[in-house]
Amino acid sequence: MGVRLRWQSEEWHTKSSPRSKKARMSRSRVKTMIVVFFDSHGIVHKEFVPPGQTINHAFYKDVLERL
Repeated sequence: MGVRLRWQSEEWHTKSSPRSKKARMSRSRVKTMIVVFFDSHGIVHKEFVPPGQTINHAFYKDVLERL
C-alpha cells in the first residue's frame, strides 16, 4: 500500500463540527515468546523464552540440547 500522507487522511467538516478522533494503538504490557518444535505428529518440544532474552545461536543451542 505504501506511505499514507497527512493530507490523505484529512476529512471535510464544518467549523462547528467536533474534531475527529484518531484511534491509537496501545502498547502491550506483557509479551511472551515461545520456541516450539514440531513434526508431522504434532508438538515435540515447547519452551517459553525468558523476558529480555535475545534468541541468538547460544540460546538456540541450549534449547536444542534440552530437546
